Amino acid sequence: MNVSRLMKAVNTLWRNQSGGTTVLMAAAVPVFVGGLGVGVDTSLWYMEKRRVQQQADAAALGAARLLATGQSAVNAQAGGTRDAERNGYTAVAGASITINTPPTSGAYAGKAGAAEAIVVRQLPSLFSSFLLGSASRTVKARAVGFTPPIQKKNLEVALVLDVSGSMNGATETPGVTKLQAQAYAAKELVGIVIQANQTVYTSRVALAPFSSSVNVGSAYFTTVTNKSLSGSWSGVVERTGSYRFKDDPPNATYKYFGDFRTKRSGAMGDYASYVQGLSSQTPGSANKIRPLSSDKPTLESTIDALTASGTTAAHLGLAWGWYMTSPKWNTIFTGVNAANAYNTDNTYKAIVVLSDFDFNSYYESANGTANYQFEQLCTQIKAAGVKIFTIGYNVASAGDNTRRINCASPTEGSQSYTFTTTTVEGLLEAFQAVAAATVGGASEATLRIVE
Repeated sequence: MNVSRLMKAVNTLWRNQSGGTTVLMAAAVPVFVGGLGVGVDTSLWYMEKRRVQQQADAAALGAARLLATGQSAVNAQAGGTRDAERNGYTAVAGASITINTPPTSGAYAGKAGAAEAIVVRQLPSLFSSFLLGSASRTVKARAVGFTPPIQKKNLEVALVLDVSGSMNGATETPGVTKLQAQAYAAKELVGIVIQANQTVYTSRVALAPFSSSVNVGSAYFTTVTNKSLSGSWSGVVERTGSYRFKDDPPNATYKYFGDFRTKRSGAMGDYASYVQGLSSQTPGSANKIRPLSSDKPTLESTIDALTASGTTAAHLGLAWGWYMTSPKWNTIFTGVNAANAYNTDNTYKAIVVLSDFDFNSYYESANGTANYQFEQLCTQIKAAGVKIFTIGYNVASAGDNTRRINCASPTEGSQSYTFTTTTVEGLLEAFQAVAAATVGGASEATLRIVE
């Protein structure tokens, strides 16, 4: 509804002094005002619905986390209520919150360790009651949370994150870009995977952002390219030879990586001319790799700072996700960043890839296209004992969808390793399901469950 046009029409009628117009005005004003009121109230109801859903989510998640630590149902319910209050819930007239542990309805009804939160709020009809004759509206939200048991293993999870220019695009959720949706989902995973207690089993996450290259930063550039850093050009591309699809660390025998500044002039793919014309490091300084870490605040702030630009060379991001979880690279990623040995009995290693699975930039023709290189890396990574989770976001073609499915680790029992979605909500659910699978190995488990 165009409010300015509506008010202009009302003013025109009001200034007209003819008797017929006065009668028309008397009849029309309630309709105009009521119609305007419905528009205003609907917007307010929508925004409040989102707030109430956030409160229900917080309550369900908070209660589920407390149940996982062995707290009683009473304590979990109290904790869930506190989390809802931190997100704006207040016990005013017409508002209520109910937390059931376990849930009383839905797929998780009766499941130990799960919590169901129901938040109800009565909202006044500020304007629309003039037309619709109702004084209030009921807004209700429900959420279910479940925290799976922690695997008795070390956890190493690498997030391969798309920071190409297309991630600046809008989603179906107003005001939320693809990059913002990815950031929120990735932080959810970090929050679930990294445990407070690191003394018995470590749980760490690595970040491998990619666009036209992978930015390894000054800390690793010279080591992996055998070249001096030139200004801020700290991006790398593929290496050639028989080790191009392996995780052996770079040296004179195993081949060093190509540097983006030099190699961009020979870029290939759908946007080759665009890449060849780039005048600065892409992705930029905010998008550097982060080796395995249990520093949750730093990982989250790094994710928040990601910016989007450039093209899509996901095979590079996938490769660096592998390198940061490979024990062969412990001479490069050292100390607390060093990966554990390949031993599935002691350490669970996983790489999570978010993409539309249509890759458009590569640099070494002898290695094959970006899509081919990605597929070869998927095969080698799985052969090394690393699980691969693929999350397809707005995958357009059947071929790209096949690539998503084939790259993922094969289904084990009820555990699937691949997801696809076209919505922000679906993206969040996929990341949460992946996180739950890494910490608990349970395919049905998500920290926030939509039923």
